[in-house]
Amino acid sequence: MRAPFPPAHVHFFADITSEELGHHHVLRLYTFSVNGSDYDGHVHHYQGITGIKYGHYHTYYGVTGPPIPLPGGNHTHDLEGIVELNLFNTSRKDALEISAQKEGLIRTPHRHSYAGTSGPGFGYEGAEVPPGEKI
Repeated sequence: MRAPFPPAHVHFFADITSEELGHHHVLRLYTFSVNGSDYDGHVHHYQGITGIKYGHYHTYYGVTGPPIPLPGGNHTHDLEGIVELNLFNTSRKDALEISAQKEGLIRTPHRHSYAGTSGPGFGYEGAEVPPGEKI
């Protein structure tokens, strides 16, 4: 008989990028769902787009670090990376134009870095946890 998988879960992450050319961007993301426990070394993939600032945004993607156990049986993950260059901007339902009108327009290609720790895992509700397995 095959051993059951640990329950699937996700993590939320919010951060502000480094300041470049006088501005920063907000990142808000959920990791992709993974089956994992506090001590099994699993990682999560993630991707998204930053908030719009000065008429542009950036895409980003990455893989978290391994789980960091928390007291009580949950865990977090570290995330760090550099957003992509802002060379591909297309209108997002006039949001880019509105941002450029309110804040100005930055066309200079640039990147921002980010680093931080996710929130604890969630989505375990209703999951059957194998006996002796911590969430």
